[in-house]
Amino acid sequence: MFVSSLRQAINPQPITTTADTTVEAVLTLMSRTRSSGVLILDPQRGNGTQREQLIGIFTERDVVRMIAASQEIKGVAIAEVMTKKVLTLTESLTDDQDIVTVLTLFRHHRIRHLPVFDVNGTLMGILTQQSIRTVLKPIDFMRLRRVAEVMTTRVIHAPVSTTVLNIAKLMAIYNVSCVVLAEADHQEATPLDSNWGVWSADSCQIKAVRPVGIITERDMLQFRNLELDLERLKASTVMSAPLFPITPDASLWEAHQQMQRRRVHRLVVVGNEGELGGIITQTSLLQALDPMEMYAEIEVLQELLQQSESEREALLKQLIARNKLLESLALTDELTGLPNRRAMEQALPQMLPHSAAQEKSLYSDYICLFAIDVDFFKRVNDTYGHPTGDEVLKEIAARLQRRARANSWFYRYGGEEFICLTVGIGPETAWEYGEDLREAIAQKPFITTEGVEIPLTISIGGALAPMSRIVSTGVKIGQDPQVLLEFADRALYQAKREGRNRVQFCPDSEILCQFDADPLDAR
Repeated sequence: MFVSSLRQAINPQPITTTADTTVEAVLTLMSRTRSSGVLILDPQRGNGTQREQLIGIFTERDVVRMIAASQEIKGVAIAEVMTKKVLTLTESLTDDQDIVTVLTLFRHHRIRHLPVFDVNGTLMGILTQQSIRTVLKPIDFMRLRRVAEVMTTRVIHAPVSTTVLNIAKLMAIYNVSCVVLAEADHQEATPLDSNWGVWSADSCQIKAVRPVGIITERDMLQFRNLELDLERLKASTVMSAPLFPITPDASLWEAHQQMQRRRVHRLVVVGNEGELGGIITQTSLLQALDPMEMYAEIEVLQELLQQSESEREALLKQLIARNKLLESLALTDELTGLPNRRAMEQALPQMLPHSAAQEKSLYSDYICLFAIDVDFFKRVNDTYGHPTGDEVLKEIAARLQRRARANSWFYRYGGEEFICLTVGIGPETAWEYGEDLREAIAQKPFITTEGVEIPLTISIGGALAPMSRIVSTGVKIGQDPQVLLEFADRALYQAKREGRNRVQFCPDSEILCQFDADPLDAR
């Protein structure tokens, strides 16, 4: 059964159409009604009654996907491009369903529209982030939290000179609802990605940039509806400007009010000098109001409101510190104490050069990734049991860390696989380092608590690339862990095939790194 607050959030008059409606007509309908999504109904499938059956949904995100793929829309029926697998919510006869239920679905499935049906299967309406935000009013909670706590710092942004078509491709590639248009503070801060001209906070931003405009999915819908030449149209011509940014220390309540006042779904966050610091969206606000988080903090916040201003600030800092601690725990492998896979993906951009001086130092050398796998680890588990297997993994992690070199980091990637990332290392040194790690495991058996010796070996696959090399795809190889990981995995499998307990570098590394007489292959 739907609780009253959830019923209030349901929009009982969603925009609907039929499967044979053309895409052009749907785009016009969405533009005229300022709707972010349209439900596609089929009256012929309504169980023999006059009830219409939901067969699909078409949203602004689908529009962006079509633009990015350069799909033709003239004469195309909406049934051909709509999303057919629609997640819905049906009223339960026994269980209470509230906004917690919806927020959980939104977050888990990464959706922004949820059609709602009653117990008889009749369409009641639709739930969206906007409709939920209008009924969620925990004002005190929002006033006590700051934008900095929930804003997204990974902002996809591009120079104003890029084309609108490239903006659409960026939205599709990074699965974001907007792209910020920005100017560099200094002329030398040119984008590294020559294909896209994209500056993103965690991949290729060299210096701070100043946001000057924004293009959203809704804008893309309008551009498509107006039949503009997106391949030639410059972003600077059609971007929304000026921006009305917000600062990191503003409260979420201020952000909420500004979104309502300006009728926008997102705000750009800037620092003291006007530099781009992040972005806060309706999704950010809803996540901040996630009841899983609110339930855990509501008692603290109630006490917070009754105390003096100084005490409130102190408690707020404690909450922020606790959240940072929880985030830290989420980045650590519980068994070995090593950073985990998620930590590796977040930390890699920080290892890369962020200034011209760094690029001229050791950082202008190579980045090396070792994929390390414990040989015959399943045999250890099967023979001695999983507790012993866990102790083996802890011992291996400790031995590897004791052999760590400067600018080198170890991660537990999963199971019995570890990753070692090293920057500022040359080909010859990389080979020696790999052998050193292999010997650290092979030279000494593991001794169980019963005194049983278990021989251990590891196989290592290595991939090496120059920090400054850009591969033909336009992706800077050192900035995408998956690129290096694929080459390292290939080498690891080769090491396994050749007998294990060895170091093998991917043969393709010579081509990728473009250095002569590769000593790795010579060995």
